[in-house]
Amino acid sequence: MSDRKPTPGIMTFAGLGMLNVVCTLGGAGLGWVVDRWAGTFPILLFVGLVAGAGIGARVTWREVKPYL
Repeated sequence: MSDRKPTPGIMTFAGLGMLNVVCTLGGAGLGWVVDRWAGTFPILLFVGLVAGAGIGARVTWREVKPYL
C-alpha cells in the first residue's frame, strides 16, 4: 500500500484559474445588473465581487485539498 497523493497537472491549475475568473466576474456582473435595476450603484457590484471571489476561493480550496 502506498501513501502517495495524486499530483496535479497544469490543466488542474488552468481550470482553477478560469473558475476563479468566472466566479469573480460573474458575481460582479450579477451585482452590476441588480444595481442598474435597483438604482443602488455601486453597492451591489462590490457585494457581488466579494461574494464571487469568496465562492471561487472556497471551491479552489475544495479542489486543491486532496493534493495536500
